[in-house]
Amino acid sequence: MSTPGEMSREMEAVNRALEEVRILLTGLDQVDSARELRRPANSPLRTLVEQAEDSASRVTRYLRAQPRP
Repeated sequence: MSTPGEMSREMEAVNRALEEVRILLTGLDQVDSARELRRPANSPLRTLVEQAEDSASRVTRYLRAQPRP
């Protein structure tokens, strides 16, 4: 069984991956908006990734707050 510290480190990797995906989706959204000459808009996928990133951050903070065995 994993300890809270190990799970916290795994969640940090998830956080980094989600951050990279969010950055890439932001760029794609900007390119799409520029190509269509419209105001910048967030794609539904980008919104979902941002929500997942927030959730992963909360889980990481919770795991870090757990007492170490």
